[in-house]
Amino acid sequence: MPLYRPHGFTWTELLAVLAVTGILASIALPALGEALARHRLRATTDALMEALAQARATAVRRNHPTVLCASRDGRACSPSADWTWGWIGRDKESRTVFESMEPLDDKLSIVRRPGRQAFTFDPNGTCSASNQTITLCVRGRPTTAVSIVVANSGRARRKTAVPEDAAACASPLSRKR
Repeated sequence: MPLYRPHGFTWTELLAVLAVTGILASIALPALGEALARHRLRATTDALMEALAQARATAVRRNHPTVLCASRDGRACSPSADWTWGWIGRDKESRTVFESMEPLDDKLSIVRRPGRQAFTFDPNGTCSASNQTITLCVRGRPTTAVSIVVANSGRARRKTAVPEDAAACASPLSRKR
């Protein structure tokens, strides 16, 4: 008489596989969350660089000033200049909005150095006043910080944040919504 050999897995084997899968998932999820936050940071930095370039180009093309500023509602500049709420690009003469960014992901933070609260681009493309630095980062992670510097010439450039700006951006005291 042939021996009966069961096909399939025992409950013990299935539970062992589930336990190993759960352990591996718990190890991988924080790394995945960090990767997603870094991707959002990169995308937001690119969006801000593009908005600055567009505001400058619009001022030159229309031959009158434009402004890029923080905005809480996507229609008007915010006097608090909290860039985590988003920003708008606006034609100063016609007051039309040509660029709008929604609020940032809660994992991201933006801080700016004291000085200008908005960037006003003149018809020749310059952004008069002193240079302004805005630093973006993943909250709580100063090593992710990147700064955007807007020069008097109106040109924006990206650079690694200095330690003080990185610490201010990553600080739990940086503005939260």
